[in-house]
Amino acid sequence: MSPRNPFELPEITAHIASYLCNKELTSCVRVSKSWRDIFLPHRWRDITRSFEYDIGEEHYWRYGPSEENITKHRHLVLDLTLRGDFDEDDMCPLPNLQQLKIYFSSRERVLYGERKVFNWDLAGISPQLERFLISDLDLDRGSCQRLLEPLRLKNLELWKVDIMPDAVQEIWEACKNLESLSMKSVNFQGNLPSIPTDAVFPRLRTLIMTNVKGLSQSQQLSMVLHCPRLESFDPSINAFAARMVIDHPVQKDRWSQLDNLNSHCGQGDEEWASLFEKIGNCFENVPHLHLFGSEIGPRSIKALGPYFSNLVDLRSPSFKSSVILSVLCSGSKLEILHVRNVFASDIVKGGPWICQQLRDLKIGFRVQETERDLQPLIFERLSTLVRLTTLNMTINDYGEELLHFRSDCGLRQLASLQELRTVVFCHGYSVRRCQQLEMIDVKWMIGNWKKLKGIYGSLNSDREVTAQLEDLLGNHGISHGYYWGDRE
Repeated sequence: MSPRNPFELPEITAHIASYLCNKELTSCVRVSKSWRDIFLPHRWRDITRSFEYDIGEEHYWRYGPSEENITKHRHLVLDLTLRGDFDEDDMCPLPNLQQLKIYFSSRERVLYGERKVFNWDLAGISPQLERFLISDLDLDRGSCQRLLEPLRLKNLELWKVDIMPDAVQEIWEACKNLESLSMKSVNFQGNLPSIPTDAVFPRLRTLIMTNVKGLSQSQQLSMVLHCPRLESFDPSINAFAARMVIDHPVQKDRWSQLDNLNSHCGQGDEEWASLFEKIGNCFENVPHLHLFGSEIGPRSIKALGPYFSNLVDLRSPSFKSSVILSVLCSGSKLEILHVRNVFASDIVKGGPWICQQLRDLKIGFRVQETERDLQPLIFERLSTLVRLTTLNMTINDYGEELLHFRSDCGLRQLASLQELRTVVFCHGYSVRRCQQLEMIDVKWMIGNWKKLKGIYGSLNSDREVTAQLEDLLGNHGISHGYYWGDRE
């Protein structure tokens, strides 16, 4: 095993944290950014304060240093989260604070549904603030002027926020300086003025709109069309996409820098096909395409087909099994592919897979009892993905019979996957939902996949066998158990 940086060990950083009040140590973190990153543990990077009222009782808790230490070493605070009923008087000046999140909740809100208007002078508290999230509060013109104008924020997230009519113009003005705007469950109150025709949001690169009420479809569309440098776009309203297709022919170079297109729409195959056919030229060079909550079927794939050759990152849990093969046979530049379930009979037919650049594959192989003889063919297909580093098969929704990683099923055909570092199986101890690995299978994986760092999920329905296999993995420094995402 390669030596590990001791400052990455939680035991050491926790020990350092206990001495962070020491005058000499607090001086150390000011020496340089590299020293700061080493000596500043997570308890100082991400501090949470909570004072929440539940029916009949109040709760106060915190994560991170004490109030006294925060006041004494306020220059160390970079990221602060407030949950509950806080006033401006509760905040001491934090000169280096870069990110602030406020999730507001009070006794009045819990009991009577009353909301507060945000009226803090954040510029006086945190002049360096760049990223701000606010939730469960109202914004009027005065609060926007105090918040948005003096701070020159780069990232603004509004969640469960009501925006008063007199504040809308201030929001549009703020967008001229923002690089990222996220509006989730936001309600624009009253009759809203339209976006000025000469308005341009030149710096806005990321735009997320989820469940935005009170802002008409044409106003939302107008806002998007005023963002020439958009790189990441997440439209989450069905009618929005339809309106874009029907009413506004979009020029090919409208979003020349668009890099990431996300959608959580509930569109069907027909609607997506229409969208791709009409505005596909806008994302012909978009390498990252994430489509969630949407059915991608034959028509959509046909319309999207001309752009497969440019995709690097494609994620859509709702791809039909019958169309996944089209992606594998067309995406020559694909490095990341996340789909859901695919039947064995769908994945083994057709031409060769040309996605030889694939590094991260998340897929649920569904192998029914009558298709067991197809398992070696699936392994043969997988063996061509020689750059694969992560193979994640936890996405099988149905809990049906899985692709079994055993020698007698064709496992040894994967000897070519020399870059493989992470393998993730489904979790659970039911026979239908977990692997039936034996000692010989795990020994083969350890011996052949030299870069292997982790095998996660349920290895065998027999808990004693699983314990033996996990002991073997542990003895070779290979992680196991529940998969929490990328740990490297």
